[in-house]
Amino acid sequence: MIREKSERFVPFAVSAELTPVGVSAAERRALADYLQSRETLLTERVVAYASTRSYSHLVSTLPEAWRSSVQGLTDSVILMLDHQQPEAAIDYDAGIGTDPSTAYGIEAGLRHRLRGISLETFIGAFKGYREVYLNVAAEARVPAAMREGWLRLLRGFFDRAEVGICAHWSGELAHLDHDQLLSANRALVNEKNKYLTIFESMNNPVLLVDDGGRIENMNFAAARLFLQDALPGSVYYGPEANLSFADVAGFDLETLKLRGEAGDVLTSIGERWFSITAQEMLDVSRKFAGIVVTFHDVTEARRAREQAEALARAKTDFLATMSHEIRTPIHSIGGVTELLKQAELAPRDRGYVDAIERSTEVLASIVSDVLDYARIESGLVELEQVDFSIDQILDDVARMMQPLVRRKPQLRFVIERTDLPPVVGDAGKLRQILINLTSNAVKFTAEGTVVVGAERLACGHRFRFTVSDTGPGIAAEKLEEIFKPYIQSDSSISRRHGGTGLGLAICRRLAGHLGGRLDVRSTPGFGSRFTLEVALAPGGSLPSDDATAVVPPPARALDLLVVEDDEVNALVAQSLLSAAGHGVRLAGTGEAALVALGEQRFDLVLTDLNLPDMDGLELARAIRRRADRHTAELPLVALSARGPGVDPVALTEAGIDAFLGKPFHFARLEEILCRLVGSSSPTPLGKAEPAGPAPRALPSVDLGVLRGHAEALGCTSAARIVRTFRQSVLETARALERAMEEADMRSVASLAHRLKGSARHLGFTGLSDRAEQVETAAAAEGCEAALVLALVADCRAAPALADLAWAEASAGVAEG
Repeated sequence: MIREKSERFVPFAVSAELTPVGVSAAERRALADYLQSRETLLTERVVAYASTRSYSHLVSTLPEAWRSSVQGLTDSVILMLDHQQPEAAIDYDAGIGTDPSTAYGIEAGLRHRLRGISLETFIGAFKGYREVYLNVAAEARVPAAMREGWLRLLRGFFDRAEVGICAHWSGELAHLDHDQLLSANRALVNEKNKYLTIFESMNNPVLLVDDGGRIENMNFAAARLFLQDALPGSVYYGPEANLSFADVAGFDLETLKLRGEAGDVLTSIGERWFSITAQEMLDVSRKFAGIVVTFHDVTEARRAREQAEALARAKTDFLATMSHEIRTPIHSIGGVTELLKQAELAPRDRGYVDAIERSTEVLASIVSDVLDYARIESGLVELEQVDFSIDQILDDVARMMQPLVRRKPQLRFVIERTDLPPVVGDAGKLRQILINLTSNAVKFTAEGTVVVGAERLACGHRFRFTVSDTGPGIAAEKLEEIFKPYIQSDSSISRRHGGTGLGLAICRRLAGHLGGRLDVRSTPGFGSRFTLEVALAPGGSLPSDDATAVVPPPARALDLLVVEDDEVNALVAQSLLSAAGHGVRLAGTGEAALVALGEQRFDLVLTDLNLPDMDGLELARAIRRRADRHTAELPLVALSARGPGVDPVALTEAGIDAFLGKPFHFARLEEILCRLVGSSSPTPLGKAEPAGPAPRALPSVDLGVLRGHAEALGCTSAARIVRTFRQSVLETARALERAMEEADMRSVASLAHRLKGSARHLGFTGLSDRAEQVETAAAAEGCEAALVLALVADCRAAPALADLAWAEASAGVAEG
């Protein structure tokens, strides 16, 4: 308002006898900027001055009103600085009301006179403003001469303002006519009525309670809630304003110290449920002391929540009941399927049984998820407290994942662990969480790495378990959604992988029951990392796995680790060794083999020399470097279809004890076992050549190899190998075509090498020789497309040839 009048003001009167101010325009501008930058400080000090000198009861309760006052005063000071000439001196007698200083004093004095404030009171308060402005200016870090000029200017401003106040205070009221006074009072009353109307119009009940617990006022919504026959404004203008809050609301103000407290309140319309907040009045001057109490009616929302919870409980009970009912026939189907698998079935019938078994497993998994979630929702989770080893839990996870990992040759599965002490807790639920997280990681990661880790944290007896993968990752907006029941990060997941979407919801609920927290971090395209932190009590001593070695008998069952990435070769090796009476564990990669060696003790390792992640020589050297003496000294046997192409010196330097070419020759394998382990097989593997009448010859197929498998393993087991080969060779044909389209000779060489070994295992000499030609040419980067296409054609013809060869080779051989 003052700035708008600046054009009517004239410079201060100048007298030659007066001492000039002597402040340059730049210094005046600096003072203006300084005061504007100290607005908050000026406001705080003015409020403090008024509070300590009892002037605050005459002015506004809100700090922004004080700030507005400071802003108006500063604006007038800046107007004075704009009109002050550099060498002018202040004449206190000239031009009262024609400069910013006295004009400010006149306007401020008139405004406060109309409010009933006396001259002495107003001058006393104005002295406080003067003191604050001069002190703040004196604190400025500017040259002393400039600061002194600033102080002279400010003193001049406040002196002239006080002259304006005093000159126009006396007698001015007499010049104000009756209409002006009525207009001023009417404005004040209208302002009060406007805010009273706003207060009465609020939907939420609001009460103003003084520091003694008495109600000063309540709005219409509150009066209608607690009083009968209430009208808008009836409390403000009526006797109800002196009621006790405790008598009206039914509870004491002490219960409102915490904001957001909810409770039942008895009202004129019955019992209602409210969220209640209590806030001290925002009165910087401390003129009014009390509490503003606001009621938020949440009755309907609470009823809706209770109904939803009841419905959820009913749904959970239904799911639990139905899941139990469905599990019974599923288990029956599984049992009957297992019995059927023990019988002698035709290949087509066995395929039907296998399909039933797979479907039963999927259905059982879905029902288990539903049952687990229903049990959690029903609050039926019971925690066990038993001694267990975290290492054993990790071993269980790795063992459960092996079948899934074997189906993905390009996937590395790693267990990372540190020295972890025995603990006490619910091992079953911890195992369930880790298996679920790990199976998800393996399922969604086509190639790359899945790492399961465990470590003890520095703070207390807490442990962190992590499951990381290099899969597709999860979008940021889905990171919390995936933990909700029946939710998956992508709708296409259920179409590709199946599942209920309950697994992660179950894991997070179980983590909560264990007193832990399950979180996830993920970057789309780069993978995900799930982290479980949980507290586990210290455990007692667990039995040691160390056992005194005993002298092996002449014939005993061995624990053998077979490292083979080709499904056909792995199946042949497992079938032969199992038929000989040995226990066999398969590993599809070198890394998986190292993990297996950390999880289980073996008597001997048979490893292919060509693995997806490392070759057999690298694996052998890694085994020899193991700290565990038993593992480091294990007998190692190299497997390869390369035969004469293998360098015996390289085998010896890597620590490999023997070489066995593919396909297996029974007598040679038995000889190696006896020499390296010092015992023979419980069931001898047979002779190098198969017994019985020779099958009729087929071009490019050595039927004697198939016949040997049939006689050694029985037709049932040998037929499984043939079926696996038929499927594998078609997949190889498709992979070769893709590799050629991408001109990826390395993949062509690798595929041809694997095909060479599996073909020789079944006696397909022609296919094996063709694969060897392609392998050699691709390794030398000189493979022609025609040669690969010829191999692809042989692969596509192989299934029909395999059926014919098996029919001939198995003729007259007893079922096994």
